[in-house]
Amino acid sequence: MHKSGVVFAWLVVLAAIVAVPLTAKVLAVRSSWLQAVEKNSTQIAKNEAEIKAKSEESADLRNRLTRVMLGWDRYWDAAVTVSNQQTGEIQVAIGSNNGLGSTQNAEEAKPVVFAFQAAPGQPGGVAYVGAFRVTALEANRALLQKVTPPEAGEAAKWQNGTWRLRALVPPNYITTLRTLRDQLVERKQQLERKQDRIEDLNRLLASAQKRLDARVSELIGSDNAPQGENLPVELRKGLVAGLEEEEQERNEEFQETDRLRRDLLKVYQEQQKLIEDVSKLARQLPQHNEGYGEQKQPTGEKLSEVSAQ
Repeated sequence: MHKSGVVFAWLVVLAAIVAVPLTAKVLAVRSSWLQAVEKNSTQIAKNEAEIKAKSEESADLRNRLTRVMLGWDRYWDAAVTVSNQQTGEIQVAIGSNNGLGSTQNAEEAKPVVFAFQAAPGQPGGVAYVGAFRVTALEANRALLQKVTPPEAGEAAKWQNGTWRLRALVPPNYITTLRTLRDQLVERKQQLERKQDRIEDLNRLLASAQKRLDARVSELIGSDNAPQGENLPVELRKGLVAGLEEEEQERNEEFQETDRLRRDLLKVYQEQQKLIEDVSKLARQLPQHNEGYGEQKQPTGEKLSEVSAQ
Protein backbone atom coordinates (compact mmCIF):
# COMPACT_ATOMS: atom_id res chain seq x y z
CA MET A 1 0.00 0.00 0.00
CA HIS A 2 1.23 3.41 -0.71
CA LYS A 3 2.40 5.46 2.19
CA SER A 4 -0.16 8.16 1.49
CA GLY A 5 -2.92 5.60 1.68
CA VAL A 6 -1.63 4.36 5.02
CA VAL A 7 -1.55 7.92 6.33
CA PHE A 8 -5.03 8.61 5.02
CA ALA A 9 -6.29 5.42 6.67
CA TRP A 10 -4.81 6.45 10.00
CA LEU A 11 -6.34 9.88 9.59
CA VAL A 12 -9.70 8.30 8.97
CA VAL A 13 -9.30 6.19 12.10
CA LEU A 14 -8.32 9.23 14.17
CA ALA A 15 -11.22 11.22 12.71
CA ALA A 16 -13.62 8.41 13.60
CA ILE A 17 -12.23 8.27 17.15
CA VAL A 18 -12.60 12.05 17.53
CA ALA A 19 -16.05 12.07 15.88
CA VAL A 20 -17.56 9.64 18.41
CA PRO A 21 -17.52 12.06 21.45
CA LEU A 22 -18.32 14.99 19.23
CA THR A 23 -21.31 13.15 17.88
CA ALA A 24 -22.41 12.32 21.43
CA LYS A 25 -22.10 16.00 22.39
CA VAL A 26 -24.01 17.05 19.31
CA LEU A 27 -26.77 14.57 20.13
CA ALA A 28 -26.86 15.81 23.75
CA VAL A 29 -27.07 19.43 22.60
CA ARG A 30 -29.72 18.52 20.06
CA SER A 31 -31.70 16.69 22.77
CA SER A 32 -31.46 19.66 25.16
CA TRP A 33 -32.55 22.01 22.42
CA LEU A 34 -35.46 19.77 21.57
CA GLN A 35 -36.48 19.70 25.25
CA ALA A 36 -36.14 23.49 25.43
CA VAL A 37 -38.22 23.88 22.30
CA GLU A 38 -40.90 21.57 23.69
CA LYS A 39 -40.89 23.40 27.03
CA ASN A 40 -41.04 26.76 25.33
CA SER A 41 -43.88 25.57 23.14
CA THR A 42 -45.85 24.58 26.23
CA GLN A 43 -45.08 27.91 27.92
CA ILE A 44 -45.94 29.77 24.75
CA ALA A 45 -49.29 27.98 24.53
CA LYS A 46 -49.93 28.76 28.20
CA ASN A 47 -48.92 32.36 27.72
CA GLU A 48 -51.15 32.66 24.69
CA ALA A 49 -54.11 31.31 26.73
CA GLU A 50 -53.35 33.79 29.55
CA ILE A 51 -52.94 36.62 27.09
CA LYS A 52 -56.27 35.75 25.51
CA ALA A 53 -57.99 35.59 28.94
CA LYS A 54 -56.36 38.84 30.06
CA SER A 55 -57.31 40.49 26.79
CA GLU A 56 -60.93 39.41 27.21
CA GLU A 57 -60.92 40.58 30.83
CA SER A 58 -59.34 43.87 29.80
CA ALA A 59 -61.97 44.36 27.10
CA ASP A 60 -64.75 43.57 29.57
CA LEU A 61 -63.32 46.01 32.11
CA ARG A 62 -63.01 48.66 29.44
CA ASN A 63 -66.62 48.11 28.44
CA ARG A 64 -67.71 48.34 32.06
CA LEU A 65 -65.60 51.45 32.56
CA THR A 66 -67.16 52.96 29.46
CA ARG A 67 -70.65 52.18 30.70
CA VAL A 68 -69.82 53.63 34.11
CA MET A 69 -68.24 56.72 32.68
CA LEU A 70 -71.16 57.25 30.34
CA GLY A 71 -73.58 56.97 33.29
CA TRP A 72 -71.65 58.66 36.10
CA ASP A 73 -68.95 60.66 34.33
CA ARG A 74 -66.36 62.41 36.50
CA TYR A 75 -66.39 62.67 40.27
CA TRP A 76 -64.63 64.71 42.94
CA ASP A 77 -63.94 63.80 46.56
CA ALA A 78 -64.09 67.17 48.29
CA ALA A 79 -64.21 68.49 51.85
CA VAL A 80 -67.67 69.96 52.43
CA THR A 81 -68.84 72.45 55.05
CA VAL A 82 -72.58 73.04 55.54
CA SER A 83 -72.92 76.83 55.66
CA ASN A 84 -76.72 77.28 55.69
CA GLN A 85 -79.17 74.52 56.55
CA GLN A 86 -82.23 76.65 55.77
CA THR A 87 -81.34 77.29 52.11
CA GLY A 88 -79.28 74.10 51.65
CA GLU A 89 -76.01 75.93 50.98
CA ILE A 90 -72.61 74.20 51.25
CA GLN A 91 -68.98 75.14 50.66
CA VAL A 92 -66.57 72.76 48.90
CA ALA A 93 -62.76 72.86 48.84
CA ILE A 94 -62.52 72.44 45.04
CA GLY A 95 -62.98 74.91 42.25
CA SER A 96 -62.28 75.65 38.63
CA ASN A 97 -58.73 74.27 38.94
CA ASN A 98 -60.27 70.88 39.67
CA GLY A 99 -62.60 71.02 36.67
CA LEU A 100 -65.69 72.09 38.64
CA GLY A 101 -67.02 74.55 36.08
CA SER A 102 -65.16 77.43 34.53
CA THR A 103 -64.63 81.01 35.63
CA GLN A 104 -64.35 82.13 31.99
CA ASN A 105 -67.19 80.31 30.28
CA ALA A 106 -70.52 81.61 31.58
CA GLU A 107 -72.37 78.47 30.46
CA GLU A 108 -70.05 76.26 32.52
CA ALA A 109 -69.82 78.62 35.49
CA LYS A 110 -72.83 77.14 37.28
CA PRO A 111 -72.97 73.41 36.61
CA VAL A 112 -75.15 70.98 38.57
CA VAL A 113 -73.46 68.18 40.50
CA PHE A 114 -74.90 65.29 42.47
CA ALA A 115 -73.67 64.93 46.06
CA PHE A 116 -73.21 61.80 48.16
CA GLN A 117 -72.08 61.55 51.77
CA ALA A 118 -71.03 58.67 54.02
CA ALA A 119 -74.07 56.83 55.37
CA PRO A 120 -74.11 56.96 59.19
CA GLY A 121 -73.93 53.55 60.81
CA GLN A 122 -72.99 51.83 57.53
CA PRO A 123 -69.24 51.36 57.12
CA GLY A 124 -68.35 51.96 53.49
CA GLY A 125 -71.92 52.94 52.60
CA VAL A 126 -72.99 56.19 50.98
CA ALA A 127 -76.22 58.17 51.07
CA TYR A 128 -77.56 60.41 48.33
CA VAL A 129 -77.85 64.03 49.47
CA GLY A 130 -79.23 65.75 46.37
CA ALA A 131 -78.48 67.85 43.32
CA PHE A 132 -76.52 71.06 43.93
CA ARG A 133 -75.89 74.03 41.63
CA VAL A 134 -72.66 76.00 41.76
CA THR A 135 -73.55 79.57 42.74
CA ALA A 136 -70.06 80.96 43.33
CA LEU A 137 -66.85 79.58 41.85
CA GLU A 138 -63.20 80.32 42.52
CA ALA A 139 -59.97 78.56 41.68
CA ASN A 140 -59.85 76.28 44.71
CA ARG A 141 -63.25 76.60 46.32
CA ALA A 142 -66.91 76.95 45.40
CA LEU A 143 -70.29 77.66 46.91
CA LEU A 144 -73.14 75.29 46.05
CA GLN A 145 -76.86 75.42 46.78
CA LYS A 146 -79.41 72.60 46.65
CA VAL A 147 -81.53 72.75 43.50
CA THR A 148 -84.74 71.93 45.37
CA PRO A 149 -85.18 73.54 48.81
CA PRO A 150 -84.44 71.03 51.58
CA GLU A 151 -87.33 69.57 53.51
CA ALA A 152 -87.77 70.36 57.18
CA GLY A 153 -85.03 68.59 59.12
CA GLU A 154 -83.34 67.27 55.97
CA ALA A 155 -80.25 69.50 56.18
CA ALA A 156 -79.80 68.56 59.83
CA LYS A 157 -78.65 65.13 58.62
CA TRP A 158 -75.88 66.61 56.49
CA GLN A 159 -72.43 66.06 57.94
CA ASN A 160 -69.32 68.16 57.49
CA GLY A 161 -66.58 66.08 55.93
CA THR A 162 -65.60 64.45 52.66
CA TRP A 163 -68.39 64.15 50.13
CA ARG A 164 -68.33 62.68 46.64
CA LEU A 165 -69.61 65.00 43.92
CA ARG A 166 -70.53 63.48 40.58
CA ALA A 167 -71.05 65.27 37.29
CA LEU A 168 -73.73 62.84 36.09
CA VAL A 169 -76.07 60.21 37.47
CA PRO A 170 -77.52 57.45 35.25
CA PRO A 171 -80.99 58.30 33.91
CA ASN A 172 -82.65 55.34 35.63
CA TYR A 173 -81.44 56.65 38.99
CA ILE A 174 -82.69 60.13 38.15
CA THR A 175 -86.10 58.69 37.29
CA THR A 176 -86.18 56.77 40.56
CA LEU A 177 -85.17 59.87 42.53
CA ARG A 178 -87.86 61.97 40.83
CA THR A 179 -90.46 59.30 41.55
CA LEU A 180 -89.42 59.20 45.19
CA ARG A 181 -89.49 63.00 45.35
CA ASP A 182 -93.02 63.09 43.89
CA GLN A 183 -94.14 60.43 46.36
CA LEU A 184 -92.58 62.39 49.20
CA VAL A 185 -94.41 65.57 48.17
CA GLU A 186 -97.67 63.65 47.84
CA ARG A 187 -97.23 62.05 51.27
CA LYS A 188 -96.45 65.47 52.71
CA GLN A 189 -99.66 66.92 51.25
CA GLN A 190 -101.64 63.97 52.58
CA LEU A 191 -100.06 64.50 56.00
CA GLU A 192 -100.96 68.19 55.94
CA ARG A 193 -104.57 67.36 54.99
CA LYS A 194 -104.77 64.82 57.80
CA GLN A 195 -103.29 67.32 60.25
CA ASP A 196 -105.89 69.90 59.17
CA ARG A 197 -108.59 67.28 59.66
CA ILE A 198 -107.22 66.46 63.10
CA GLU A 199 -107.25 70.16 64.00
CA ASP A 200 -110.90 70.41 62.89
CA LEU A 201 -111.76 67.33 64.94
CA ASN A 202 -109.92 68.79 67.93
CA ARG A 203 -111.92 72.01 67.61
CA LEU A 204 -115.15 70.02 67.41
CA LEU A 205 -114.03 67.95 70.38
CA ALA A 206 -113.25 71.09 72.38
CA SER A 207 -116.67 72.53 71.52
CA ALA A 208 -118.41 69.28 72.45
CA GLN A 209 -116.41 69.10 75.67
CA LYS A 210 -117.44 72.65 76.48
CA ARG A 211 -121.11 71.81 75.94
CA LEU A 212 -120.66 68.63 77.97
CA ASP A 213 -119.10 70.59 80.83
CA ALA A 214 -122.03 73.03 80.71
CA ARG A 215 -124.53 70.16 80.89
CA VAL A 216 -122.57 68.48 83.67
CA SER A 217 -122.44 71.76 85.62
CA GLU A 218 -126.21 72.03 85.19
CA LEU A 219 -126.59 68.53 86.61
CA ILE A 220 -124.06 68.50 89.45
CA GLY A 221 -123.36 72.20 89.88
CA SER A 222 -120.27 74.28 89.35
CA ASP A 223 -117.74 76.11 91.49
CA ASN A 224 -118.62 79.31 89.64
CA ALA A 225 -122.39 78.95 90.09
CA PRO A 226 -124.17 81.85 91.89
CA GLN A 227 -124.93 81.14 95.53
CA GLY A 228 -127.70 83.62 96.26
CA GLU A 229 -130.14 82.44 98.96
CA ASN A 230 -133.15 83.50 96.91
CA LEU A 231 -132.03 81.48 93.87
CA PRO A 232 -133.47 78.02 93.26
CA VAL A 233 -131.37 75.16 94.51
CA GLU A 234 -130.92 73.78 90.97
CA LEU A 235 -129.09 76.97 90.02
CA ARG A 236 -126.91 76.93 93.13
CA LYS A 237 -126.13 73.23 93.42
CA GLY A 238 -127.33 71.66 90.18
CA LEU A 239 -130.33 69.63 89.14
CA VAL A 240 -129.19 66.45 90.85
CA ALA A 241 -128.63 68.13 94.21
CA GLY A 242 -131.91 70.04 93.79
CA LEU A 243 -133.81 66.84 93.08
CA GLU A 244 -132.17 65.15 96.05
CA GLU A 245 -133.18 68.01 98.36
CA GLU A 246 -136.69 68.08 96.92
CA GLU A 247 -136.91 64.34 97.34
CA GLN A 248 -135.64 64.59 100.90
CA GLU A 249 -138.20 67.30 101.73
CA ARG A 250 -140.93 65.19 100.13
CA ASN A 251 -139.87 62.17 102.18
CA GLU A 252 -139.92 64.28 105.34
CA GLU A 253 -143.42 65.53 104.48
CA PHE A 254 -144.52 61.94 103.80
CA GLN A 255 -143.14 60.90 107.17
CA GLU A 256 -144.89 63.81 108.91
CA THR A 257 -148.14 63.04 107.11
CA ASP A 258 -147.86 59.38 108.11
CA ARG A 259 -147.21 60.37 111.71
CA LEU A 260 -150.25 62.67 111.74
CA ARG A 261 -152.41 59.94 110.19
CA ARG A 262 -151.26 57.53 112.85
CA ASP A 263 -151.98 60.10 115.58
CA LEU A 264 -155.41 60.78 114.07
CA LEU A 265 -156.15 57.06 113.91
CA LYS A 266 -155.07 56.70 117.51
CA VAL A 267 -157.36 59.59 118.58
CA TYR A 268 -160.24 58.11 116.57
CA GLN A 269 -159.73 54.76 118.22
CA GLU A 270 -159.71 56.41 121.62
CA GLN A 271 -162.94 58.27 120.78
CA GLN A 272 -164.60 55.04 119.73
CA LYS A 273 -163.56 53.44 122.95
CA LEU A 274 -164.92 56.37 124.97
CA ILE A 275 -168.23 56.19 123.08
CA GLU A 276 -168.50 52.51 123.85
CA ASP A 277 -167.71 53.17 127.51
CA VAL A 278 -170.31 55.93 127.71
CA SER A 279 -172.87 53.73 125.99
CA LYS A 280 -172.23 50.99 128.53
CA LEU A 281 -172.53 53.42 131.42
CA ALA A 282 -175.72 54.87 129.95
CA ARG A 283 -177.31 51.42 129.68
CA GLN A 284 -176.47 50.83 133.32
CA LEU A 285 -178.41 53.88 134.51
CA PRO A 286 -181.89 53.17 136.06
CA GLN A 287 -184.95 53.86 133.96
CA HIS A 288 -187.32 56.53 135.54
CA ASN A 289 -190.76 57.14 134.09
CA GLU A 290 -191.95 59.51 136.82
CA GLY A 291 -191.18 63.07 137.68
CA TYR A 292 -190.85 65.49 134.98
CA GLY A 293 -191.92 63.04 132.43
CA GLU A 294 -190.47 60.15 130.59
CA GLN A 295 -186.67 60.40 130.12
CA LYS A 296 -185.31 59.00 126.91
CA GLN A 297 -182.10 57.07 126.80
CA PRO A 298 -179.43 58.97 124.82
CA THR A 299 -178.56 57.46 121.52
CA GLY A 300 -175.08 56.56 120.33
CA GLU A 301 -174.78 59.61 118.08
CA LYS A 302 -175.56 62.01 120.87
CA LEU A 303 -173.18 60.22 123.21
CA SER A 304 -170.47 60.49 120.57
CA GLU A 305 -171.26 64.20 120.18
CA VAL A 306 -171.09 64.66 123.95
CA SER A 307 -167.83 62.76 124.17
CA ALA A 308 -166.46 64.78 121.25
CA GLN A 309 -167.39 67.99 123.07
